[in-house]
Amino acid sequence: MPVRVLVDSAALLDAPDLPGELLIRIPLTIRADHRAFREGIDEIPPDLWPPADRSIGFRLEPPGEEALRELYLRLAPGTSAIVAVLHSGRLSPLVAQAQAAASAVLGRCPVHVLDTQTLGAGQGWMAETALRLAAQGQPAEEIVRRLRGMLSRIYTVFITESLEPLERNRLLSKTQRILGTMLGIRPFLMMEEGALLPLEKARSTEKALEKLLEFAAEFSRAERVAVLYGPARAPQEAHAFAQRLQEVLRARELRVYPYGPSLAAWIGFDGLGVTIQE
Repeated sequence: MPVRVLVDSAALLDAPDLPGELLIRIPLTIRADHRAFREGIDEIPPDLWPPADRSIGFRLEPPGEEALRELYLRLAPGTSAIVAVLHSGRLSPLVAQAQAAASAVLGRCPVHVLDTQTLGAGQGWMAETALRLAAQGQPAEEIVRRLRGMLSRIYTVFITESLEPLERNRLLSKTQRILGTMLGIRPFLMMEEGALLPLEKARSTEKALEKLLEFAAEFSRAERVAVLYGPARAPQEAHAFAQRLQEVLRARELRVYPYGPSLAAWIGFDGLGVTIQE
């Protein structure tokens, strides 16, 4: 029986040759403006992507423990083990709920829950690795060992123009948000041990982009690089930045992607980010 890989919709998957029969996608529910939709399944309401009223924010809601128990019970009869590759447990309760739900198949189907300590491209790369190893017939323990080895080699940073999402997610206080908006501050955010932390700030978009380039320049052995941009940011800007980035990094692989609603729930609709795998 095969190992099956569970991946929530916060992961960015971009590999058409992945073994789809081994992949189980877990949609996250996004709530906004008294409405809800399932990421990756339901169409995003056009008036919310992005919303004209930027005070409207997205709230991420993972499936509950009972829904995950039912999923495990459905998969267990034809599965040797389950490897759940999930977004950071510091950003939502999904990791904890997935671990608690594993008791439903205790003794019948081992469940390995991996907290990737990130989301988006980095989580997607780990999920792709898990799927390729599962397709090769590797045991779940070896898959988890390989994924844990990737944790310390993936780095993610963002800049954003809007401070409201950071206040909503308690990354900034109300006073910091008001003052930062008045001064035109662009925060520089980094994923650190699974938490999204505001580390620095810039007074203009160009200076914020320079900080992203300075950060990336520290990686002389970048293997994979992804540039992520929100729906309120022009794709041309993201591609132009990616070209500047590649001149610095000379990475083996560099791609540009629009990010989805789950990332927008944390950094807003006008973010620009870089994920690097050494």
